[in-house]
Amino acid sequence: MSKQKKTSKNNKNVNKKKKMKKAPIIIAIITAVIITAIIVVVSVNPFLFMSKTSQLTNCTWTASSAMNSSGDEVELSEVYNTKYSSYKGNLVFKDDGTFSLWLSPGDPDDGTHSGTYTVKDDSTVDVVFDEGTVTSFKLERNNDEIQYVVVGYNDYEVYFKKE
Repeated sequence: MSKQKKTSKNNKNVNKKKKMKKAPIIIAIITAVIITAIIVVVSVNPFLFMSKTSQLTNCTWTASSAMNSSGDEVELSEVYNTKYSSYKGNLVFKDDGTFSLWLSPGDPDDGTHSGTYTVKDDSTVDVVFDEGTVTSFKLERNNDEIQYVVVGYNDYEVYFKKE
């Protein structure tokens, strides 16, 4: 009888060893699945891992259209109170957190405004002009990509599109 007890104890030890060998394999499989999932997410939607400012910077935004306070589209010449029908202002965001906004026709030094900006969320950029004015620019998106930066100017909303 004593031999049977030893055999059952030996069987229990063998079963414990088999179970212990399975744990590292399961951990390795789970780790591989997680890494694969991360790679798939990054390759499918790279915008998830882009900084909030990366779509704004390294390009020039050019005034493309405007709306008056009634929501009607108007010519940019009306917004800028000039006879230049092809005049377009521009907006540049820099990586260092500064921006420049050119709104007046003629010499860029006459109508260039600058300051600092912070991307508040997916639809708002908070700006502080050098002379102290604090306001926000709206971001209009299409499928996570910024289509327009909307700037309030007098009684108009000027739509800037990426060049």
